[in-house]
Amino acid sequence: MPRKGAWRAVSAAWLTILAAMPVLAQERMFDGQWRFSVTPYLWLPTIYVDTSLKGPVGIASIDTAMHSNPSTYLKNLSFAAMISGEARKGNWSVFTDYIYLRFKDQDTAIRAVNGPAGRVVGFAERGSEIDITGNVWTLAGSYTVWREGAKHLDVFAGTRYLGMDADLDWRVAGTRGVLPGVQGGASGEFSKWDAIIGIKGQIPLSGDGRWFMPYYFDVGSGSGNTTWQALIAAGYRFDWGNVTLSLRNLSYDSSGRHNDSVDARFTGLALGASFLF
Repeated sequence: MPRKGAWRAVSAAWLTILAAMPVLAQERMFDGQWRFSVTPYLWLPTIYVDTSLKGPVGIASIDTAMHSNPSTYLKNLSFAAMISGEARKGNWSVFTDYIYLRFKDQDTAIRAVNGPAGRVVGFAERGSEIDITGNVWTLAGSYTVWREGAKHLDVFAGTRYLGMDADLDWRVAGTRGVLPGVQGGASGEFSKWDAIIGIKGQIPLSGDGRWFMPYYFDVGSGSGNTTWQALIAAGYRFDWGNVTLSLRNLSYDSSGRHNDSVDARFTGLALGASFLF
């Protein structure tokens, strides 16, 4: 009986230690040593990209709207890369996030063909396509303003860059004898730097600390536009790191419509794996 009782005590001790390991791993983030995380992830959002591109001679601009979801755009996705990372020492940290997407021959709709005097020429869409290459890079520094056990709240400030190239192959047929069966090309390059501020953190969802909820929000402005991003997720801790499933939105809104402008929104689920060291 004593031996059986001893085994029960040892087993209970090990279970206590194993249950505490995720929480301790989270708390080690704030032990004053350098701690790092790298998170490759897969994000398959519904994509909305509205652009106004400078037209050829005789046409001031062409407005186009590409709205698509994974079931329709994956066949045209030629390359994608998504990764984020963080370096932390105590309450201070610096984090980054990078997204690269390239689409070929994606269906798009022509919303307006604007004449020299700003006149919108009547037309009917005849199967236009667009190639888009986009880069989104976020870099920021943060400070933990509140922490209690495995819960914490950070405030941060930084910058986000949007670089996008768009090549449009437009085909329209005019109405009332205007632009009878016209097609052509248009292209634009967009480069936007925005200053951002925001909050981020984590909340435990289970007593053992394995389940947790990350959250993130930022807002910013800069190159004639505003931008905001929000994320909420459910995560699970393993010995080697974390796995999270998140709902994420990233938006860009231009200040009015003009040549070479872009409005974009990406909304959908993302699955990521964070490696901690």
